[in-house]
Amino acid sequence: MRMLYPARSILAMDASPFGHSLALLPVVRALRASYPDSLLVGAAPCGTSELLTAQGLVDETISLGVVRPSDQGRSRGLKNVFGFAGRARRYNFDVVLDFSPNLETLLVSRLAMRARVFTPSRLPRVISILLDLRGTSPSAGQPSHSDHQNVLQQLGVEMCDKRFAIVPSVDEDARFERRLASSGSRGGELIVLLYGANPGSHSFWPVEAFVEIGIRLSNNFGARIIAADEPSDDSFSRAVGSLLPPGAIRLTEPRALELIAAIARASLVITDEPAIAQIATELRTPVVEIADAGSSTAPSSATHRLAKGSSRSRASAESVYEMAGELIQENRSPSLFQRP
Repeated sequence: MRMLYPARSILAMDASPFGHSLALLPVVRALRASYPDSLLVGAAPCGTSELLTAQGLVDETISLGVVRPSDQGRSRGLKNVFGFAGRARRYNFDVVLDFSPNLETLLVSRLAMRARVFTPSRLPRVISILLDLRGTSPSAGQPSHSDHQNVLQQLGVEMCDKRFAIVPSVDEDARFERRLASSGSRGGELIVLLYGANPGSHSFWPVEAFVEIGIRLSNNFGARIIAADEPSDDSFSRAVGSLLPPGAIRLTEPRALELIAAIARASLVITDEPAIAQIATELRTPVVEIADAGSSTAPSSATHRLAKGSSRSRASAESVYEMAGELIQENRSPSLFQRP
């Protein structure tokens, strides 16, 4: 058994976009188990910070707002990363865990805090920073557990359970049901949730492909389409605009718990974000995940399908539609359409 690094106060920081930063959930759960009496603070995008608080995993959170992927520009993320430095100083941390280091977070953690800073091992970190400067995200759409586990091991902490383990609340479920009803949704309706991780990026599935799938599922299966943004953001719903079929719901700038309730209520999720696919699978919602051919992701259940292309942006809309149709037919039952 490894010896734990002594720490009375710990900052667990992940300044990566929402989907990638969700890996903090199992990480912080492992930290809490190993350091039950230490002050534990999480610094992450607003959606992840909300979930850390809702699950009672941290004593406090420092929200970094909406963190943009590298190829969309970093001005807003940069502002939030530097803005948190002043708030972090008052804690006098013993240890800072920087799970997704970049030049900004390294400067802040080294200069603004006197804590011992732990980051992923040196070679991956250097490669990550160099690729980041080129506008390429080395882990975009890829599971980030290896880097997070690497940092934990330096502290002597083991992460045995990589599940997000998010449980939607009864109140959130009821609130979302009212949202559906107010939009004209009928009780036995097929609900398909579309989630685009990075609309407009050449590295992710095109908005036009999401729109095509939404229209076809609406026309051929009578599906009610939901276009869901990441927490506190409106990039995806703004990109699809009025292109979706009549009656579609735009879940714009949702709270994280609202997004979770929507995923739990959906009959089917279609997404190019692996973390959203994992949440759907854990909540037993059928999901089609769009991935690139080099992805190491494997289907995690019988209702988790992978549509791969030479790159994620080149995944065939026809194959996604076929997988969606298969899942709908296989799971067409009262439990699919009338979730509590």
